[in-house]
Amino acid sequence: MGEFIRNCRLCRKQMESGPFMMCTTCLVESDRIRSFITKNPYVSVEEISLATNVSVEKVERMVDLGVNKNNYKRKSKLYNL
Repeated sequence: MGEFIRNCRLCRKQMESGPFMMCTTCLVESDRIRSFITKNPYVSVEEISLATNVSVEKVERMVDLGVNKNNYKRKSKLYNL
């Protein structure tokens, strides 16, 4: 039986099947983001990205997937919310 390949939920790159839905890199980055958000609630995506060295797009995808939504305040560039 061959190996089962699937895509990482966060970066969408191919990875070997395993117990996690994200690749190793994204797991490390998501842990870094969760830790930052826990220590700094109600921060913007841009602040999270700068502090964790993770792209804004990846941080937004994490939020869309449901990572700590209660401690996150999305700041829109258009409406300055």
